[in-house]
Amino acid sequence: MTRCRPRARSRQPAAPTQVAVAAATPAAPAHAAGPAADETPAEPEPKPGKLDPRSDEFFNKFDDVVPNRLTRNAAKCYEGRHGQLHRNQKLSLRFKTKIVNGEVTVHDVTIKESTIGDPALETCFIQSVQRSTWKDDELPDWEQDDELVIRPERGMKKFWQDNVDYVGAEAPRP
Repeated sequence: MTRCRPRARSRQPAAPTQVAVAAATPAAPAHAAGPAADETPAEPEPKPGKLDPRSDEFFNKFDDVVPNRLTRNAAKCYEGRHGQLHRNQKLSLRFKTKIVNGEVTVHDVTIKESTIGDPALETCFIQSVQRSTWKDDELPDWEQDDELVIRPERGMKKFWQDNVDYVGAEAPRP
């Protein structure tokens, strides 16, 4: 087995003046960098006062909020019908959410899958999801594809009006 020996190092010191000079020179402007800088577009910086879409704050104020808001709005369609569907029946929707100037809207709502079997109820769910809108001035301009699964007898129970209105004996009295 042959081993390579490290090269003999020169006894001359490295040119520290060259390093210092190179470090002191200003960086070249981006437009002077050549064609490589033009090939990769930079992501737009969020406007001042707006959340970064890649941040946890954005997730908490938008991505985490969307399913609850849409399900709460759709729950109105199932009021007075509790117990009519099997607990595993569901409606899966695809849609796009769009934020412009802090105004969140939902559009292009389509059915991905449905086991509900009630076209009138499905239409009501779709329309209530599509009409959903809210405003949050901290949200940046943004658009994304999303999905929502509506299970009227499971995930929707907490939004039923009788559950929202329920106070119970353990609630403090004013």
